[in-house]
Parts: sequence; structure tokens; C-alpha cells
Amino acid sequence: MKRQAFSGKIEEVIYARLEAGEDLLRALWDICKQFDVKTGILLDATGSMQKVRVQRFPHQPRPGNTGIDYVEIPGHLEVSAHGIIGMGWVPDKSITPESVNKADPGLLQEIDTGFGVAGFEGHETPYFHVHITVSSASETVCGHLMEGSPISKNTWNGEAKVPSHFTVAIAKVSGVILRATWDKAGYYHDLVPE
Repeated sequence: MKRQAFSGKIEEVIYARLEAGEDLLRALWDICKQFDVKTGILLDATGSMQKVRVQRFPHQPRPGNTGIDYVEIPGHLEVSAHGIIGMGWVPDKSITPESVNKADPGLLQEIDTGFGVAGFEGHETPYFHVHITVSSASETVCGHLMEGSPISKNTWNGEAKVPSHFTVAIAKVSGVILRATWDKAGYYHDLVPE
């Protein structure tokens, strides 16, 4: 198979402060819609969170769902994240979250919207593949960010008396489009010139 490679250009860097209670993945989707980011890079997401839901490889391999664990880590948590941004691409309307779950039960978790476990809601919606490192007082966990991961309130007792310090930096890229494609062949990334 031939490697896909196209050149793109960073057009701008977008900074956004998230607020207590916002879901990190949904906030990233919203920012991309607001600033019309079709392809880009999540340069950084840093702050504290109430809890984090991730996909990760298990300690012991096992069959099914490619052996992925779905883990929820309770907070208060310090996090750092980075990733790639593109567009969800489901060109065949017969492919739905329901049809995917029927073919592979449990692959798309109930809390997620549309193809949320794959990082997007539907055709031509923002897509994120975010790796997040989460630290609590007792452990550090790395994994793929999922919906259901809210930003923490700033104080030890959960009161949000001042604005959040949770900040994200997103680089908007032109010249190439990353498509997170889900079709009859399966799920994969496709690159096309813009």
C-alpha cells in the first residue's frame, strides 16, 4: 500500500479557556466548529479535571473490540493532552452507530454521541484523536480521550469562584484534510489535498 502524504500550512493558533463542567472532547469539537477548523493539531490541553474517560490497551491482551479497555478515572486530576484534528467521514449512509454496534457489540459506548468513541459525531463533523495523560494522587494513566470527561472546578471543595485555568491551543492547518473515515472497509484515516 502506498503511503499518503500531503503538505499543509499552519494558518493560525487558537487559544481557548474552558470552564468548569465542560466536557473536554465536546468543547474541542465546539471550538473547531466556531473557528472552522477542518484539519489541525491539538498542540496542548492543560489543566485539572473532575474525571476522565479513556480507551487504553489492557495489561493482558484479550480478543474482542481489539482488546481495548474503557476506563473512568475519578478526580481531582491533572492532565496534559495532544492530538490530531480532522473531519468525521461516513460517506455511506447505511453505516450508523447502530450498525457498527450490531457488527461488534459494545464497540461504541452508550455515553458517546454518534461515532464518539472514534472521535466524531457524524459525517463532516470535527474529529479528534487525542492522547491524554492523567495524574491523580495515586496513579498516572495514558489513553485515548472519550466523552464524559468534565473540566474541574478550581478549588479543593468544588466551588468555581474564579474562571478556570484549563486552556487549549489548537493549530488550524490548510492545504490538506484529514478524514476519519468509517466505511464498509472499516475505520481508517484518509488524507486528501484541500
